Amino acid sequence: MTDEILPIVDYAFDFHTGGAKRFNVAQIRIAKNQPELLELAKAFNAPFTIYSSNIKKSYRSTCKLHNIPILLYEGGKSVDNDASITKHGLDGLRRVLRHLGMLKAEFAPSQPAKPSVFISKTKWIRAKYSGLLQLKIDIGQWVNKGEEMAHITDPYGSFKHILKARDAGYVINVNQSPMVYQGDALFHISTQIDDE
Repeated sequence: MTDEILPIVDYAFDFHTGGAKRFNVAQIRIAKNQPELLELAKAFNAPFTIYSSNIKKSYRSTCKLHNIPILLYEGGKSVDNDASITKHGLDGLRRVLRHLGMLKAEFAPSQPAKPSVFISKTKWIRAKYSGLLQLKIDIGQWVNKGEEMAHITDPYGSFKHILKARDAGYVINVNQSPMVYQGDALFHISTQIDDE
């Protein structure tokens, strides 16, 4: 891949899902202060664009070493076929191809009703207790500080922990497992929005 394919690549895309239990909202991830990536992310126009650093020895960092612009698309969860997540990914890819002059206008999808929300900081919310998880919010939803996000209960109804949002923000990842353990990641939420 690194020696034979990347040397002839002009642009790269990396399509990912969340984990087996955690569902990601449709999003593009790019590094900060990269004008060309910002331009491509705006052309892709996913519901959310998240600034995140490259992880060492990842595909993104390898492309950066070779000066190849790369967009990382995240959406859905593994072992799951979500039509909406697939459509966001394919439509975004076609919009980028159109932006680069590689696709005729009649094959390009229309722009979404709203432009991508740019997120520069996020926070994970973890379970304080083990038990049955009952979600009270939807993926991609804006939550206000203090809003109920989930209940953790035991099977007998003798214990109930109400998890409330500690910050206002968009929910970009939700744990959809019916049962969670103390310390499990439950939600990924934005804590800072950028105007791009």
